[in-house]
Amino acid sequence: MFNHTTQNVTKMHARRNPNLTVSSNATYSQVSPAVRSATSSTFLSPTVATRRGLLSPSPPPSPNLPSLIPRHGRKQTTSNHTQLVKRLLIGCCGVVILVWLVIRQVYSEQQSVMVTDGGENEWEMVAESVLPKEPSALVVQDVRGKTKWTVSIPSSLDFPLKPEQYRDICHQSHEVSAAIRQEAQGGNGMVKRMLGYNQKDQYYLDIAEAETQKLLPHSKNIGRPKGFVDDVAIVNKENTYGMKVCDRSLTFVMETADAGFGNTMMRLWMSYGLAKAENRTFFVDDTRWLYGKYSTYFTPPPAANCLPPPPSHMVPCPHTAAHIVVSGATVHSTFGHQFTEEWEDATKANPIRQHKIFGLLRTGYEALFKLSTDDATYVLDRAHSLYGPIIKDHGISVGIHVRRGDKHPYEFQYQKDYVPLSKYMDTARDIYIDRIENGNSKSKKRTLSFAETTRLAARHTASKLVLASDDPLVYESTELGPNTVRAQDRIMLATKQALEAASGKQNPWIDEITGWEGGFYRDVFFSLGQPVGNANDVAKLDNSNVPEGAMKLRELVGRAYLMDLAVLSKADTVVCTVSSIGCRVLAVMMGWDSAMVKKNWVNVDGDFDWKGIMW
Repeated sequence: MFNHTTQNVTKMHARRNPNLTVSSNATYSQVSPAVRSATSSTFLSPTVATRRGLLSPSPPPSPNLPSLIPRHGRKQTTSNHTQLVKRLLIGCCGVVILVWLVIRQVYSEQQSVMVTDGGENEWEMVAESVLPKEPSALVVQDVRGKTKWTVSIPSSLDFPLKPEQYRDICHQSHEVSAAIRQEAQGGNGMVKRMLGYNQKDQYYLDIAEAETQKLLPHSKNIGRPKGFVDDVAIVNKENTYGMKVCDRSLTFVMETADAGFGNTMMRLWMSYGLAKAENRTFFVDDTRWLYGKYSTYFTPPPAANCLPPPPSHMVPCPHTAAHIVVSGATVHSTFGHQFTEEWEDATKANPIRQHKIFGLLRTGYEALFKLSTDDATYVLDRAHSLYGPIIKDHGISVGIHVRRGDKHPYEFQYQKDYVPLSKYMDTARDIYIDRIENGNSKSKKRTLSFAETTRLAARHTASKLVLASDDPLVYESTELGPNTVRAQDRIMLATKQALEAASGKQNPWIDEITGWEGGFYRDVFFSLGQPVGNANDVAKLDNSNVPEGAMKLRELVGRAYLMDLAVLSKADTVVCTVSSIGCRVLAVMMGWDSAMVKKNWVNVDGDFDWKGIMW
């Protein structure tokens, strides 16, 4: 453990041990002092009793009788005795040095303690005299000699780290923190394995403080990382020179293995809301986002008004660190059970118990969901043309969101299939009857006058169903009726038949064109614009190097999804399946009062309620 950087220091850090075995090879240093003393003297001295017994098998002569055996040899001189003492001293020194070398070797390189996180991963705490080359949790001794832990991220690594590195840091941090707290309490009572969401770990040393105490090398501030999304201040060319580094920050890394757009957007909103609630400055990184650049879809986020910290200061865990990173790899740590316990109201029933979590998402939506200029203009014009006549004639608009593809419902009877369109239509009809024909009254049967009948006929004509779906075949279904219109027609997902008709199929024997029949599928998305022939080819694709043509197609899919939601969220009511992330996004976009209090958001996937982000 290290007290000062000028001394020879030893650092304990966690590393993955995929084939860890435990052995107990006894070394010389493990033998008791008494045994070592006896063994050493027997080996080094020829004058001990056991050796003298070999010279004469008979017992020693009696001191009262003259010896019958004549004395041979000469009496040992003083010089011989001195040489024997020197030999003994040299031998003892050699043994001491040997023992010291063995102990040093054992404790500096071979001593390890296995740590397990309760799952498949196993970690070992390893003592080394240099910092680890990989990001890891690190056990140190502060200037007072107390055992603490921190996180070491080599400054040579680019930001952001790989997802598995962020995940490993969180696993190590949880285990190291628990181990140090257990050791500090000396087994006095049960130690709580996990601290509260906002409970500060007294044994954690923030990276800036560790650098101040010279326990970690000083990090150079290289400025704004190249993958950070430019905020409003930077886009408007405002002067950021002379700004200080933010005291606290939260950086959301948009990298994810999830092909869907909705999950990333929900996590983005939640992270922003959490940053504002914890008084942290918010940054966004889109370095390795599957959909390209943040600016393709949205206008710049709000100005930060301070500079981001050095990349080595931004850690995924613990949550109480000054500068934290949230990504798809650490979403379970940031928004897992501890987050739910902190932000849910356990005294209420669903969905009321999720009111504060809904508020975080709504804060992020209001600040960040600002579509790029062209798409935003189109959405406003489209919403005005769709909903303007309905509002004028006192009708009602019912938005319907149908998710198919690789997302199946929660309800048991439809788990292997999809919720039928007839269920959407029955729900929409019930909403119309309740809101228009019965005027939201509790009585379902009443006598209508001629004037009321005429007025209802006009409202029925004005009322419309506004549809958005990932399956283009849904738009062609006859079950939806003549009053159903598309949410947007700026970018439309096409069927294979429509694509072939537009492009002209060259070879009737080779299937060269793939449409969106059936809805959005992960492998179909990843294969857009890529030379793939089967599922194995999709698994081998390198998503870190997406061709420009393929990225353009992904951008079209993402923009179509956003415009669908933007137009649909402006309807009076929305009918959807809560198993779909798009359905839960629509609730946030409608707002708590409209969606939950007035019940304008209606789920047709069983009796499930809105539950925010589902892991």
